[in-house]
Amino acid sequence: TNRIKIHEQLQKTNIFLNNIIRCSVDGIVVVDTKGNPLIFSEGAERILGYKAGEIIADKERFRRFYPIELAREMKRRMLSDEYGPTDRLNTTQISLYNKKGEEVPVNFSAAIIREKGREVGSVGIFSDLREHLKMRKDLEESRIQLMQAEKIASLGRLAAGVAHEINNPLAGILIYAEILKRDMEEDAAGHQHVEEIINQTLRCKQIVTRLLEFSRQSLGHKTLVDLNDIISRCVKLIGHQVLFQNIEIEQALDPALPQIFGDPGELQQVFTNLFLNAADAMKGLGRITITSRAAPQRDGVIITFADTGSGISPILWDKIFEPFFTTKPPGKGTGLGLSIVYGVIQRHGGSIEVESPPGGGTTFTIRLPLDSQEIQAQMGL
Repeated sequence: TNRIKIHEQLQKTNIFLNNIIRCSVDGIVVVDTKGNPLIFSEGAERILGYKAGEIIADKERFRRFYPIELAREMKRRMLSDEYGPTDRLNTTQISLYNKKGEEVPVNFSAAIIREKGREVGSVGIFSDLREHLKMRKDLEESRIQLMQAEKIASLGRLAAGVAHEINNPLAGILIYAEILKRDMEEDAAGHQHVEEIINQTLRCKQIVTRLLEFSRQSLGHKTLVDLNDIISRCVKLIGHQVLFQNIEIEQALDPALPQIFGDPGELQQVFTNLFLNAADAMKGLGRITITSRAAPQRDGVIITFADTGSGISPILWDKIFEPFFTTKPPGKGTGLGLSIVYGVIQRHGGSIEVESPPGGGTTFTIRLPLDSQEIQAQMGL
């Protein structure tokens, strides 16, 4: 009778332990002293894509996701007190490999199983870190975007104040220089110097104008906008400029592109700046390709600007949207064009990304949402 009770109790305990293993979201793997897999839990199946039968029946398949070198290193750590109590391994991050051969980052802990002091196997428990690491990466990207937006907002306020302070004396310099030029003979001594004063003053006024554009939060009324129409108007506008005479412009615009809610003036400024940026990068010779399409979930639109210029080094991708950052020689650029683009896209609830593969050429990808209520709320309307 006692033997039957003990047997029943062992059966209950065994069922209970099997249920714990089965219900665990973590992967649980048990091996014997020779490294042969004995248990491969449902959690392990979900994380790695293998079925328990595949692993237990084929040791070589087991070694594909848990290579022998990794197994030896984990065993060394378990036998050492460097990583936790002897015979145990505190949680550490490692990479396993799923059925597709993809690397899977996991939190891994392990322990040696002993019976009466004799080692009979070991157990490893691991949890999938992919979603956690993705969330952490997304959070870091959001933090960087927030810092960038705050930096642009604060610099915008500073730029507005500086621009207004500079505008008045510049206007005075320009007026008096033009009066002086008018009263001088064209071949008089100093005429060229006065001409240069006027040219440089006009350049300063252009910089001040860009500063004011950069600091401005809105250029007009928000309404339903046809981005294809704005792009086409920009192409007509720049087509007459000398800089674009040797540049081929290709448009692949989706005729069924949904309208978005936004400021037509600001969005035209975005596309104009991107055209000018591409033309400068190609030194007036090459091809610009503009595409428009609905986002896959049809919750927004995607606009791409691709040029055949010299490209942008990857180490500069995070800097090009910063105010006053430019790769142009001194005196050739203000470093505000892409900052203005970034600010406008942010205010419209969208995003802009840059890609510049080796071999030249740069592509800017703009994503703008369709949700007018969400955007109006963001704009404080």
